[in-house]
Amino acid sequence: EDTRRGRIYLPQDELAQYGLSDEDIFNGKVTDKWRSFMKKQIKRARMFFQEAENGVTELSRASRWPVWASLLLYRQILDEIEA
Repeated sequence: EDTRRGRIYLPQDELAQYGLSDEDIFNGKVTDKWRSFMKKQIKRARMFFQEAENGVTELSRASRWPVWASLLLYRQILDEIEA
């Protein structure tokens, strides 16, 4: 969705490390370079999700459920991306 609007929100230094450019992203072609890059990004995202899950219990009761719902939804999206 973002690339269709001419936007890229990926770490430029990490794209370069994997030999990827903005043009590669805009073209939307899935290559081995892209898969390797995304494996790293997925691993990072899962780490952040775990940290968020650990912190949910620190929130007030009223705040927990919206955060849990968001966490579950975004994990499902990540699962789909990974698949």
